[in-house]
Amino acid sequence: IYYRDSSLMLDENPPQSRLLGRAGLIAHETAHMWFGDLVTMDWFNDVWTKEVYANFMAAKIVEPSFPEIDHRLRFLLSHYPSAYGVDRTEGANAIRQELDNLNEAGSLYGAIIYQKAPIVMRMLESRIGEETFREGIQEYLSRFSYGIATWPALIEILDARSPEDLASWSRAWVEEPGRPVVEVSVEDGRLQFRESDPFGRNLTWPQEHQALVGTRRGAVEVAGGDSVPVDVLWILPNRGGLGYADYRLSPTESGRLLEAVPSLAEPVDRGAAWVTLRDAVLNGTLSPGDFLAAAAHHLRSEPEELLRQHVGGLLRTTYWNLLGPDERARVAPDLEALFDEMRAVAESPGERNAWFSAWRDVVLTQDGIARMEEIWRSETPPDGVTLSEWDYAEMARELALRGVSSAPEVMSAQLERLEDPDRKRRFEASAPAASPDPQVRESWFERLRAVENRAVESQVLEGMGLLHHPLRARESEHLIRPALELTWEIQQTGDIFFPGRWLGATLDGHQTESAARVVRQFVDGLPEAYPDKLRGKVLQAADGVYRAARITSSGRASGTGTSPQ
Repeated sequence: IYYRDSSLMLDENPPQSRLLGRAGLIAHETAHMWFGDLVTMDWFNDVWTKEVYANFMAAKIVEPSFPEIDHRLRFLLSHYPSAYGVDRTEGANAIRQELDNLNEAGSLYGAIIYQKAPIVMRMLESRIGEETFREGIQEYLSRFSYGIATWPALIEILDARSPEDLASWSRAWVEEPGRPVVEVSVEDGRLQFRESDPFGRNLTWPQEHQALVGTRRGAVEVAGGDSVPVDVLWILPNRGGLGYADYRLSPTESGRLLEAVPSLAEPVDRGAAWVTLRDAVLNGTLSPGDFLAAAAHHLRSEPEELLRQHVGGLLRTTYWNLLGPDERARVAPDLEALFDEMRAVAESPGERNAWFSAWRDVVLTQDGIARMEEIWRSETPPDGVTLSEWDYAEMARELALRGVSSAPEVMSAQLERLEDPDRKRRFEASAPAASPDPQVRESWFERLRAVENRAVESQVLEGMGLLHHPLRARESEHLIRPALELTWEIQQTGDIFFPGRWLGATLDGHQTESAARVVRQFVDGLPEAYPDKLRGKVLQAADGVYRAARITSSGRASGTGTSPQ
């Protein structure tokens, strides 16, 4: 087992999410001693089975060590956004995929295996009962110890212990890609969930939808077909975050839910609301501007650290990916002030550090940039913040991205400051990608055509993220096509995760219709011999560009109140 050092050896005062991430990683790899070692998959089409068991069991292993954490909320935030990020795309893949050529095994890995599969496994446990599920897993491990096994073998074991038709259940959830679209409405006084298949297969997904409906007298739980009170104020379509779907509310209902988030008593319900509302933004029924303003307002009163950090992440991705440059510049002063305020009132050192990082990420005002440069030069962090030498390296790169006149001097001085030899090599490797000079950046990219210059993949990905940062995206748009053309070779020569991460680093910063057109033309022109699974990875990465282009070009970005005050 190979670990990335930064995942285990955290800097001083890490935020809660990093501590949980490290514990989960250790538990995940430990669980592989049973799932993947004691019992091994028959072939790579079942590679997901060892990963889902490891992730599913890791959540159970970690839970007792963090009694202060709401683990239902943690499961929701750790799995649903990432899984939805793939399942909403044209390139969505099934959990269990056929594999004819071992050279393509790397393309099987991703959020569907690591995030959707544990959700589906939790559904299975709930469907047949925790005790029956545990006994079935025990039989599976005992029967196939020191041997190989398949997913259908487990389903057969569990099917024998349950009256449920698990074979049919598995076909929908495991063998097919995507998620249902569920239209939520109140008709004739009753709550309706209308499910459809976005891929036109007439597929149905066995699950029960439970909503929480707000009234003047409080919130009530309502199932599909149940009557609802006449004084409905808002609808949360995914009570407890247990359903898995693209829940669609009308624009009016989306707005009402957005206003109501702080009134939801359970943290997991507030988390489920943010997941549903993020979908509403991406589907075009809620403007990024209105979402940004409400999320910023609600952030100040959110009592759960995990949710505060999640909402902060939503603010940052909306700001960078779904607002045009002019709108972003208008919002920047208030967002900088918000994150600075959150840092000042944070109680734990780890959270103070996290809010400083968020502030550093969004700074665009001249005052903010000048302040960041002063912190970098004086090496004096704000009160209560602890900065590592790599934090200062990050600041140097952020200053370069913002085009400060002193950027060459800052980058050179930062390289000299770094004492850790690994961090020094890391900074130096990607520094040209942050250069103010477009020719230097393009020369850095051209070097990546040689496989030996892609050997340290983490450094390559950092550089690609800098090259295609939203502040540089329009200048680097002409490099999208060459990067896409390298992807097939990267799959053949790199780590199993490299192609997907390469595509993400290339496309995540782009939001224009011209960038989307480049990707569409590339996909439309792919030869028949191009690996189908890799084509799916391209489409998964392209989804953000397509949606951002539609939103920013349609005028839907602004909404009615983009100022996050």
